[in-house]
Amino acid sequence: MKLKTLLLPFAALALCANAFAAPPSDASLERLFEVQRMDALLDQSLQRVEGIMLANPNIQNFLKDAPADKRPQLEAALRNHANRIVTEINTPQVRAQFRKAGMDGIKTVYTQEEVDALIGFYGTEVGQSILDKMPRYLEATTNPMMTIVTEKYEKSNQNEKLVREIHQIMCGGKNPAPDCSTQPPKAARRK
Repeated sequence: MKLKTLLLPFAALALCANAFAAPPSDASLERLFEVQRMDALLDQSLQRVEGIMLANPNIQNFLKDAPADKRPQLEAALRNHANRIVTEINTPQVRAQFRKAGMDGIKTVYTQEEVDALIGFYGTEVGQSILDKMPRYLEATTNPMMTIVTEKYEKSNQNEKLVREIHQIMCGGKNPAPDCSTQPPKAARRK
């Protein structure tokens, strides 16, 4: 029993060791961003916005349901919208905000030792090779996952239930909201 009592403070100290670890310095985070080629990664991501937007299952369904003679105009409008978004994002001010948000986020997760290890790894030939493949990796994994999530959401009648629940909250009881004269759409029946 006495041994357990003696070991308890050491176990607690070991569990809390990460809390006492040095946070990463701004200089080391800048170096991490450099070896991870964050600016180039952002450029690549911005170049893919149009494709990601047009590949969205909701957009695809919308275009599929649109009259055939209107599809080219709709696609052009969506491309223009994507390009406007990229133009608004791809400014020095927004890039600085991204960098600060990234640095602030990393500081809450990694220690200086971990950032140094990441710098060491991504500074190697293998680390750079992995970074080269990262956009393809993200595209190969994220797009199918988003398709699954979108399909599950659309198949679920939870969104209709939420609309009805919000309508009930807003329109039920005393002091109903002014636009409560109409009923929300009912959820479709499942076969």
